[in-house]
Amino acid sequence: MSVKPDRLSLRTKVALVFVAIGVAIPLAVGAALTAAAQRIAVDGEIGSALVLFGGLACIALLGLLAGLWIEVDEHVAKPILALARDAQTVLHAKAEHRLKADAAPHLGPLGPTMHELTSALVAARGAIDERIEAAVRDQEAQRLRLEAILRDLVEGVIICTLDHKLLLYNHQALTALHAAGSVGLGRSLFEAVIRAPFATTLERLMNRLAAGRHLEHPDRLMAPIVFATVDGQTILEGKLSLVLDGAGATASGYVVTFSEATRRLAALSRADRIVRDGVEGLRRPVANLRAAIDVAADQPADAAARHATDTEARARFLAIAASEVETLSERLQQFDEAYRATVAASWPTSDVRSDSLLSCLTRRFRESPEGPRCDLAGEPHWLNCDATSIIELMDDLTRRVAAETGAKAFSVRAEPSGGRIALDIVWRGDPVASHRLDQWLSERLAASIGGMTGREVLEHHKSAAWSDRLPGGDRASSEPESRIRMPLPAPVAPHTTSLDGAPPIRLEFYDFDLLKRPGDTGDLMHRRLRDLSYVVFDTETTGLEPSKGDEIVSLAGVRIVNSRVLTGETFTALVDPGRRIPPRATMVHRITDAMVQGKPPLSAVLRRFREFVGDSVLVAHNAAFDLRFIELKEAQTGIRLDRPVLDTVLLSALVHDHTDQHTLDAVAERFAVEIPPDARHTALGDSLVTAGVFVRLLDLLEAGGIATLGDALSASERLVAIRRSQARY
Repeated sequence: MSVKPDRLSLRTKVALVFVAIGVAIPLAVGAALTAAAQRIAVDGEIGSALVLFGGLACIALLGLLAGLWIEVDEHVAKPILALARDAQTVLHAKAEHRLKADAAPHLGPLGPTMHELTSALVAARGAIDERIEAAVRDQEAQRLRLEAILRDLVEGVIICTLDHKLLLYNHQALTALHAAGSVGLGRSLFEAVIRAPFATTLERLMNRLAAGRHLEHPDRLMAPIVFATVDGQTILEGKLSLVLDGAGATASGYVVTFSEATRRLAALSRADRIVRDGVEGLRRPVANLRAAIDVAADQPADAAARHATDTEARARFLAIAASEVETLSERLQQFDEAYRATVAASWPTSDVRSDSLLSCLTRRFRESPEGPRCDLAGEPHWLNCDATSIIELMDDLTRRVAAETGAKAFSVRAEPSGGRIALDIVWRGDPVASHRLDQWLSERLAASIGGMTGREVLEHHKSAAWSDRLPGGDRASSEPESRIRMPLPAPVAPHTTSLDGAPPIRLEFYDFDLLKRPGDTGDLMHRRLRDLSYVVFDTETTGLEPSKGDEIVSLAGVRIVNSRVLTGETFTALVDPGRRIPPRATMVHRITDAMVQGKPPLSAVLRRFREFVGDSVLVAHNAAFDLRFIELKEAQTGIRLDRPVLDTVLLSALVHDHTDQHTLDAVAERFAVEIPPDARHTALGDSLVTAGVFVRLLDLLEAGGIATLGDALSASERLVAIRRSQARY
């Protein structure tokens, strides 16, 4: 827009101010001197007259200066500050906020010029956004196709950083894991699943990558994995693959594809037990029948059976019965062996190098100083096994031997044995009695492998375990060496051929910004605001006085990760307040008594909300109000929201100190955050609006030198202290 000419320019106005001051000073001084001279002529008192009229002149000059300052402050200083704050909002928060052309009418062309500049900036941004949108349209289409593929996949898919923070998950993964724990972007995977299988599998793959063995390994950087949810109710199986960085030299994360195996593995175990019990149940009758035939064959013939024909018939009967019993016994043995082989073949296993497998075990003992020492010995060999369950079994047996024998040092190794690869646990001392080892193998192991017994783990590998003296031990030592030996299957595929000429590994997938974020290390207060995860929350209540019995009727929250509002990761719940909702409150939030009837109490909702919050920073608009309702219930519910809290009211006052309008509607309007009409005054709707405001505030806070969580909390506390001081006057 064009700037309309003013009758008086800004420079003219400033000049007139100084002319007025220049004229007023001599007039005031002259008037005072004239009055003083007249007073002296009448009274003859020079001193008193000069003091009196000199003081009056000073008072007049001070009054003139005060009046001029008020005018300058009202028409110059305040409009300039308002223009600066509005310009910062447009510049840093990237809001579609335009300055009014008449925002500073006494500053000449400054107001209209700033209006034109900000309008031009907004227009330029719009043009740039259009070009960017056109440039990334193909990428967006690919992203949508990826989402469609992930949505339609039968298997669950998760992608994590190396510190196990979720970067991506699909609907199937959410369905499989969410019932057991909290699932959300930026949150730890181990809030939903047990850690041990992932730690073991990742360590194996990282060792494979570091040694360069992935170039020759048929599975490259992938390994099967069986794991359980934290509640132990669901067993899942799938494959874990490392994700390499752009150079392909180091790992930056991992991908897991999986499906539920609880029913299949449980059915397999039940079928195994049924057949095992059936076979064992038949062995005894067959043995008894064979014994009876043997006894009958040894009995002397009675008088009635002494004829040759009867003797021959009896002999033929016994021969036929003995032959059939022998055949039945052999068939039962074959059936038992075939079925056990089928069960073992159905269990998920893979080829593993023994040093990669056993180093996972030795690291466990290094990380638990109170336990025995366990070292790796011998040459590496390839074998085929379920690495997770074998490690759990060896860990359990080693600790039991230490407790039983008092041994403090162990070694583990692998060596070929009769076409298989035997894993040995070796210590100085006597072997473990066979009945004691059988007892240990009949007890259940960790929940991370579904609570299987050690014997079931061995049977899945068509193996057994025994304890004996170590052949050819150290004869110079007075104390012999003993071992527990477990022969495991040899590798399925040969591992001696090189894959020279094979194409390099390149994992094709998208750029996830969360991979670039630093880990959760160091003091939380010193971490950048942009690097933190947040939960923005809000409540709806029966009234405004929690100390007088008002209660929460609705609680909601939304997660912010990597400066993005995750509208798909929300928490919302109605709460039974245990009292009637006043009509005036219903008029505001539209929640009625009928809507909360039968809903859970606040204690149950708060427990779920605390799990949803996790280690995130809390954000709310006028947070003290919402927190007061929750704090008053701490003793009753036993739940504390012991997380740092940021208040968008205070943060808005920090960056927009030129105005006292900091209601949610006013702040949202300044930042051009849309408020859907039907969402206002609902806990989830207000949480989403507050989240949109907070994301825009981050830019302005950083521009104002408030970059860390500690900076934001300290600045908020200073502002609260200032307001309390002002309230005293």
